[in-house]
Amino acid sequence: MITDKTKRKIALFLKEFYQTANVGAGGSSTNPNANELDVPILDPNVATTNAESSAATVDFAVSLTGSQLEGNTIREFGVFSATTPNDTNFDELRADGAYTAETTMLSRLNFEAIGPFSNSDQIDIVLTVEVE
Repeated sequence: MITDKTKRKIALFLKEFYQTANVGAGGSSTNPNANELDVPILDPNVATTNAESSAATVDFAVSLTGSQLEGNTIREFGVFSATTPNDTNFDELRADGAYTAETTMLSRLNFEAIGPFSNSDQIDIVLTVEVE
C-alpha cells in the first residue's frame, strides 16, 4: 500500500519531471526497455501542458497543428523528461555527470493510425496517469 501523501508526492514529481512529448509512426507493441518512440515525427519534442485532475492524477496534454504533422499518420504517443532534478539520488540517470535531455520516457501508447493531416487540422492528445 502507498499512503495518500506519498501518492500525491509521486504525482507532483511526475508532473514536474515529465514535460515533453512526441508522436510517431511506429505501431508495434511497447518494449518495457524502450526509451524512445519507434518512429518519432517531431524534432525536437514539444512541451506538454500538465495538470492535476485529482491529488494523485496527472494529465499530460499536447496540442499539435496540422503543419507539424502534415502528410503523416500517427500511431504512437510518448511522454518524456526534459530535465532531471539536481540531486545525487538521480545520478543513475546521468552519464559522466552530465544529463542528456529527453532520455527518460514515462510512457508510450500505440494506437490505430490517425491521419494523414493537413495544415488546417489540430489534434489534442491527453495521457492521464493515476498513482495507485
